[in-house]
Amino acid sequence: MYTDSKGNRVAVYSLGLAPAVSLTGVSAVQSGTALDGLSVRQNAVMTVTTTAGASAGDVQLQGSLDGTNFVNLGSAVSTTAASTTTAVVVQTAFVRYVRASITTPITGGQVNVSVGVSG
Repeated sequence: MYTDSKGNRVAVYSLGLAPAVSLTGVSAVQSGTALDGLSVRQNAVMTVTTTAGASAGDVQLQGSLDGTNFVNLGSAVSTTAASTTTAVVVQTAFVRYVRASITTPITGGQVNVSVGVSG
């Protein structure tokens, strides 16, 4: 068993973890909170939900082996429509940590972004 910094106990060989909110109600360029997969995971997912008024901007799924140095995974989500949810799934991520990052400011609205890992 492994106990993370929030007191969650997880068997490291589990197939996945509950998703985590990485960014909520934001529009400025910034990186969100990272989800610790506890071991290297094959699959990563990100869902981006835009609020009313959102018309431009990009959100990128990022992964890391050490929690410090992140690389882009898959394609960025362009937030060109308001009140929508878009998912990005990367099946060959092979990272321990995942987070969302706003790489181009969100115009006219905000985003709420969750990330997850499995495999």
